[in-house]
Amino acid sequence: MILSCPDCGSRFAVDPAKLEPDGRRVKCGKCAHVWFESPPESPDEDEAPEPLRLTPLDPEEQAIVPAGNLPAVRRGRAGFSARTAWIVVGVLLAAVVAALWFARGPIAIAWPPAEKVYASAGISVFPPPGEGLEIEFNARAEAGALSLNGEVINISDDVRDVPTLHVLITDEAGGTLKTWAFNPETRRLGPGERVAFSTETREIPERAANVSISFPTPDENP
Repeated sequence: MILSCPDCGSRFAVDPAKLEPDGRRVKCGKCAHVWFESPPESPDEDEAPEPLRLTPLDPEEQAIVPAGNLPAVRRGRAGFSARTAWIVVGVLLAAVVAALWFARGPIAIAWPPAEKVYASAGISVFPPPGEGLEIEFNARAEAGALSLNGEVINISDDVRDVPTLHVLITDEAGGTLKTWAFNPETRRLGPGERVAFSTETREIPERAANVSISFPTPDENP
């Protein structure tokens, strides 16, 4: 039922059962006026109860209505969250791809079948022989012998295996006259490291014009 304060006219919703059986004193929650309120009369069974007429609270009455004490929940923007999630996924995917690329050598060493997996994608697990290495040498012909002395230098930022070195002697037209291979004493170099080598032949072809040292075999030379 709706009660109206006789003093200020404020209206309040009250459970009728709280006024039974003989009524009770009530206090206005707005102006603190106290009065006695009788319980509502029970309507006749054959007579429909008169509907209550309610009026909306005015702004002043709304100001005294206690607000809920639940904390406000700040809703995030769904679009922003989805975009952030996709960015995180992209960064993680890029990190995985980078790890699979730059660590392909150690991965293949730890799990040999990985080399075939990389090969099926057209990716070489291990760098080509001599990649990241540089050869410096000088040649000297003396007493019918050709001596080659030099160094293999690791100019890369990673550890490199030193492959077999191949010597090629050609004539003026570039035709092959003599080849042989040898291995330096050190077969693995760290970044910036170098290893000296020395090799010679006592059979110099008569038409020899040029000599070179390379990592691939002579047949693989461009």
